[in-house]
Order: sequence, then structure tokens, then C-alpha cells
Amino acid sequence: MQNLESALDDLIERYVEQLPIRYTEYVAEWDSPIYGSVIDEDTVEWAPVKQTSPLSFSELESALEITFHDSIKAVFGRWFAGDLSLEYDGHPVTLLQVQSLEDGERLLANLTGHILMKRRLKQPETVFIGLGVENDDLLVSIDNATGQVGLEWVGKEQHECLADSLEEWLATCQPKSELSDIE
Repeated sequence: MQNLESALDDLIERYVEQLPIRYTEYVAEWDSPIYGSVIDEDTVEWAPVKQTSPLSFSELESALEITFHDSIKAVFGRWFAGDLSLEYDGHPVTLLQVQSLEDGERLLANLTGHILMKRRLKQPETVFIGLGVENDDLLVSIDNATGQVGLEWVGKEQHECLADSLEEWLATCQPKSELSDIE
């Protein structure tokens, strides 16, 4: 787990170094520790903040009778941050992040729906951690049984392995300006 936490910390550090000014969606109802200067009613500057108490998966694990892979808990339980615009193998992807405790609760609710859908479709259980920028029906996911990072279309099984572990995948991702996705 220590190496995974180091990989997450390294990615955040590279992101902040390469993108000194970062923007994210502003949600006025959230008490987010990452929020800086409000740009307009929808946009705010942000800075990463390490979670003092990692997002807890225990109630959801109990309710779903599942144990989430450590990499899933780490990616959502290490930092409060805006979503990270990254480039993987020449393709833009967004690594989802938790902005606040309220956002963490929203994420857990979404993961519940995702796991229940996977069970209904009799597919291996995965957890989405990111999105393809070119098509938001393309998910970057972690196979809950193996920790493998792969690609899957919404409602489908993983069809491509990107890396055997989250740590390995994060090391290959490069920070990308959020503005280049809009331009």
C-alpha cells in the first residue's frame, strides 16, 4: 500500500508542478477544503489537500457484502482534489477525484449503482476511476478481484488491460492542461 500511496502522491506532485493554476467545478453546497478563488458561479481554482481521515468504504462493503480492492480505497481515500486531466498513451483521460466529504458520499452512492449493475449483468465487478475524454461512455476501471486497470464501455466488461496495477498505470500517466480539452 505504501508504494501505491507514493504513486498517488507523486502524481499529485507532478500535476501541481506542471499545472500551477487548476480549475474545477464549484459546488456551493460543499464544504470543500480544496477550493480557492471562485472564478464564477460554476468554476473555482483548487489545490489538493491530503485527507486526514480516508474516505471510509466499510459501510458500503458491509451493505454489498464485498471487500473493495486496496487500490480503489487508495485512489479515492488519499487526497481531496479536482478531477485530474491526464494523458495515457496519447489519449486524454480524466482521473476522478473526491473534492469533499459530501462528494465522497456521492461517489459511494454511484459505486453502489455500478456494482449492482455489474451483478445484474453477471459481469466481473469493477469500479470506475476515470473517464475517456473522447467518449464519456468509456470508463477507466479497476477489476475488484485483481486490481488490474482497464477500459470498459458502460454496461460492458473490461475489454483492454492498461496495467496490472494502479501504481503501474499512474506512473505512465502525464498531467495535461484542463484547458486543452476545451480548446
